[in-house]
Amino acid sequence: MRESLLELLCCPMCRGDLAIDAETREDEEILSGKLRCSGCRKEFLVIGGVPRMLPDALPEDMALTAKNFGQSWKLWKDIDDERYRWQFLRWVQPLQPEDFKGKTVLDCGCGKGRHLRVAAQFGTAQIVGVDLSEAVDVAFANTRDLENVHVVQADIYRLPLKGNFDLAYSVGVLHHTPDPAKSFQSMTQQVRAGGTVACWVYGRENNWWIVKVVNPLRIGITRHLPSWMVRAIAWVLATVIFCGIHLVYVPARWVGWKPFYADYMLYLKDLGFAEARHIVYDHLIAPTAFYLRKDEVAAWFETAKISTPTLSWVQKVSWAGVGRKPAQ
Repeated sequence: MRESLLELLCCPMCRGDLAIDAETREDEEILSGKLRCSGCRKEFLVIGGVPRMLPDALPEDMALTAKNFGQSWKLWKDIDDERYRWQFLRWVQPLQPEDFKGKTVLDCGCGKGRHLRVAAQFGTAQIVGVDLSEAVDVAFANTRDLENVHVVQADIYRLPLKGNFDLAYSVGVLHHTPDPAKSFQSMTQQVRAGGTVACWVYGRENNWWIVKVVNPLRIGITRHLPSWMVRAIAWVLATVIFCGIHLVYVPARWVGWKPFYADYMLYLKDLGFAEARHIVYDHLIAPTAFYLRKDEVAAWFETAKISTPTLSWVQKVSWAGVGRKPAQ
């Protein structure tokens, strides 16, 4: 971590200011040390360049989510900036790179840091990535060369942040938390008056077959299997999917026919096999997954008093929402 992060951090317990006792440094990075709260005197370790600010104990479902997704991001940790750039902009539409320039930004659920890197390269003043899992180690390694990026391990329900961000987003994370609406509310509280909030979540519309077939299999079987076994299953299913894409969906596009799920299947083709396999793996390994209706997501923005939200139906399987907090 860089000392400039202290301007944005606070104690998650009492909201007090923090001071750093650095033990190991490498250039501008503090690789190990302790953060001390000026109020409750609570201490938090900095390990591997990342402040570890989790509560002493997590609920069982959150702990399992952190474990499973941490393993996932450590397996697929490479970053392809160009591919992730257009993917990210699709998920935060209608935001554009200029909406990030010069802003202080929060990424809730940064995973391996792919969106942190993209957003930082849009010219953010500072961007903080928060994640519950050990994926923070991958995110730190993937963004360490960028001076405007910080990574923190923390709980979305108890964020160790002072709440003065210009923009906060969460991509593919809220639907994996125990209470997505509460998670969204926690994120919006970190945004200043007049700031922007964006999220992307699984949709329920058009995903009836996942809700009725895949979800019960995940809950009853696959989320309990060893990760190597789920990886093998994901490889087989991704292979079947890609065969279907090239045998059905690509020829259908040539003749002007648009079968069920065409938008999403052709999107997977553009992403490539490795990324599709990872998506399948996520659907099988997640301890918690909600598939949300448009009206449910719209209610989050209304409850948070976020004005004129834009809700986009991405590939007709998911929802991207963007809105602005009212200026005081």
